Amino acid sequence: MLILLNEINISAAQFRKLVTLYSIGSTIIVVPAAITADAHQDAWIAALFGVALGIGLVLLFTSLGKMFPTLTLMEMNEKIFGKLFGKIVSAVFVLSNLFISSQVLYYVGNFLTTQILPYTPLTAIHIAFMGVVIVGVRLGIEVIARSAEILFPWFVGLFGLLIVSMIPQIKIEHLQPVFEIHPKAFIRAVLTFLSISSLTYTILLMIFPSHTPDTKKATQSFYIGNVAGGLVMVTLILLGILVLGPYYSQITMFPSYELGRRIDVGNFLQGIEVIIAIIWFLTLFFKVSLYFHASIAGLCHIFNVNETRFLTLPMGLIVTTFSIIVYPTIIYQKTWLAETWIPYSFFVGAFYPFILLIIGWIRFRPAKIKKIIKST
Repeated sequence: MLILLNEINISAAQFRKLVTLYSIGSTIIVVPAAITADAHQDAWIAALFGVALGIGLVLLFTSLGKMFPTLTLMEMNEKIFGKLFGKIVSAVFVLSNLFISSQVLYYVGNFLTTQILPYTPLTAIHIAFMGVVIVGVRLGIEVIARSAEILFPWFVGLFGLLIVSMIPQIKIEHLQPVFEIHPKAFIRAVLTFLSISSLTYTILLMIFPSHTPDTKKATQSFYIGNVAGGLVMVTLILLGILVLGPYYSQITMFPSYELGRRIDVGNFLQGIEVIIAIIWFLTLFFKVSLYFHASIAGLCHIFNVNETRFLTLPMGLIVTTFSIIVYPTIIYQKTWLAETWIPYSFFVGAFYPFILLIIGWIRFRPAKIKKIIKST
């Protein structure tokens, strides 16, 4: 059975859960230690600012979607920039998504080899995880959306269990003093949060609003999913500071996983840090899957191909290969995040859709006004 791109339909509820899980994704791995290193005990406040600013970014994406409600991002490129230049922009976007997919896949392997499976080859982990992603994307984005609907309650339950288990170890004094951090470091922490969460929403324009029939409800789901995912991250960062302390939260590679190690309720509930690992795997699966789907759907559009399944395996092999070489060392990864990723994400996640919105409004808004005048 062929899976045609123009036959995909996702409900508003499914889209809301996808946005929530996607926004957490790699954010749950990278952000806690990164912004705590900048903002220390005020990291959770920086994350709150990031969530608030993310609402403005969602407004940008929904405005662009409402302007072209039946088009995907690739089709918007050609509509706004023209066919030739639009295809060039789309090709760059596809390559960018492939590269970021390999980065997120690297986080999966890096976590497992350093925390759980130290003697397992990194390549084997990448192949296993990417194999699941390939199967998911091969079945179609509708199946992935339904999976999000099924797995979301499990995510909520595990996250709730983590919060409840951490309450006995909370130390309020770890939050003091408040607002001691330098404004420059605080701003950098906010930008780091935004760059990994809301500024990556551009690929959701491959789904919204062209494959979400009820645009009004899908728009509301976009906002709710963004805020829900952001508040999950704020909670994790706050828990890390309250339980581990700001210093340990910034020097440990995976502070949210360390929280799971600290669970000890009545000398009975112990050693269940695997719940954190399950939360990570759930969110990372949807993050990689949406990037991977956007890459394949974008490539199919560029070459005017409606069937996507035949590309999943070769593209999956490319992503897996890139994931092994994308970050040669941990130092390289941290340098990339601090010096390159933030400006890159602002270009792709804010400047690019803003240019699309402005040029689209200039080119097509006057025509709509003329139609209204003629009709009256």
